[in-house]
Amino acid sequence: MDYDTFFWMDPATGRIQLWGEEAADEADAEGWDIEDRGGVRIEAIDSFEVFGDMEAFIFSVKDPHCRAELARSIDRSKPFRHFKDALHQFPQEQTDWNEFHDAIMKVRAIEWLRDNGLVESAEAEATVVQLRPIA
Repeated sequence: MDYDTFFWMDPATGRIQLWGEEAADEADAEGWDIEDRGGVRIEAIDSFEVFGDMEAFIFSVKDPHCRAELARSIDRSKPFRHFKDALHQFPQEQTDWNEFHDAIMKVRAIEWLRDNGLVESAEAEATVVQLRPIA
């Protein structure tokens, strides 16, 4: 996606929508913009963060053969593709990765909501504490 295409959240409804040329044209025709509605832009996660997630997961893998294969996979070109391919050899670790990654993404989402003042800090922190042992 380019800079003019992004996701945003409408705090009034909780809906997440894609903003692009078509949405901008529709908004212009209806006479509103994202800022008028209190919309909050959702930034993409940097690839280095996801790479760090993969490294953390690899460190947690108990099977030494699997851990070695996954470590090799991210040391190559196209590490995300090779990581996914390596996981296919280990069905249980693939399931574990999906759970691990889902928990991390939930934590990021809750922290984003908190940081943008869309949920109470104490409530966000309590939820994050419940998810952290997984992530």
